Amino acid sequence: MTSTQSKTARRGRPPRSRKQARDSRQMIIRAARLLFAEEGYHGVSMRKIATMANCSPAALYKLFPGKRQLLLHIWEEIFAGLIEALNACYQNTPSAGRLETLCLTFIDFWLSRPDDYRAIFLIEDQPKAEGEGYFVESSGIQDGLRIFRQAIVDAQTQGNLGAGDPDEMQSVLLCGMQGVAMNLITIPEYPWGDPEVVKRVTVRALIAGLQ
Repeated sequence: MTSTQSKTARRGRPPRSRKQARDSRQMIIRAARLLFAEEGYHGVSMRKIATMANCSPAALYKLFPGKRQLLLHIWEEIFAGLIEALNACYQNTPSAGRLETLCLTFIDFWLSRPDDYRAIFLIEDQPKAEGEGYFVESSGIQDGLRIFRQAIVDAQTQGNLGAGDPDEMQSVLLCGMQGVAMNLITIPEYPWGDPEVVKRVTVRALIAGLQ
């Protein structure tokens, strides 16, 4: 007796290739980054992300079990790019002007990625489940930003910066740089003047204030 089962056409969609799966994942991430930047965290649903990414909600949930997990993944990607840029700056900049150049690199990173800035800093991190920590505590971002502390210590060692607590100095610089980036990105209608002048003068004033 001849079996006809092997001759029956297999039903359903063929399995996706690795490239297709990778491309779909990137489409989801791009859609989520755009939606989070435009509509905020609470204005975005997983279904809305799936629709923009042209995938099913089931496929989305298979990759990311919840909206916060997707947001945290985006944050990790963005900050990884920032830390990479800062490390390259530190390695390739002469020590005499390294601290100023690091600060300008930080500001320029966000000015060139305004949507990423909004997705990061205009959304409050709100852990929900028991045992979940804040992104800033668990992501390693604090260790990455300590490159500013190292540049401060370098400048102090060379006599280019006054004595003081490097941790406090780093916090002052981060607050000042954040202020420049936030104002230029989120209040573009205000006549700030030339952004290049604003950021350079502010950074130099911050560093001079640490003397």
